[in-house]
Amino acid sequence: MTKAAWTIFLFLTTISITFAQDELLNKGNSYLNSQQFDKAEQIFRAAIKTDQANLIYQCQLGLTLIQAKKYADGQEVLREVLKRDSLNVGAIWYSGIGFFYNVEYKRANDRFEKALKLLDEKSPQYYAAHWFIGKAYSNLLRTHGLTYAETDRMFECYEEYLRLQPNAEDAPKIKEYIERK
Repeated sequence: MTKAAWTIFLFLTTISITFAQDELLNKGNSYLNSQQFDKAEQIFRAAIKTDQANLIYQCQLGLTLIQAKKYADGQEVLREVLKRDSLNVGAIWYSGIGFFYNVEYKRANDRFEKALKLLDEKSPQYYAAHWFIGKAYSNLLRTHGLTYAETDRMFECYEEYLRLQPNAEDAPKIKEYIERK
């Protein structure tokens, strides 16, 4: 095989592998978005078998498990991702979501605080992280109580969320909550 033919072969192989990866990711995400969690899980597990180094597949599997309320399994997958890449914002974010929905608010806030340092301030996740932190602290205030520092942080996060999302559907309710402080 000539050098040019070999180069073309490698290029086409790379394109077909990339296309197959994108196809698996799209298919798995489609199942995830339509709440067909068992099918999404199967796709992402199959995708991981084809490329064990692909952390995107692993993050999506973790999210799928969390959405299916298999919190411990999802957190385990995401924990493994974070062992390999401690700054993987997808794994940090999904782990925070999992902890939040599993009512582990302090652990959720740890993740969202870490995510805030990595997120672009213009991204939807940036203002959402502030909402999650504020809401988690608000829930803890009702159930376990908060320290003064945690209370201050709750209000800081809610205020930042309102600054970034003044027209959000829940903005009037949050404004009223803040005003009662």
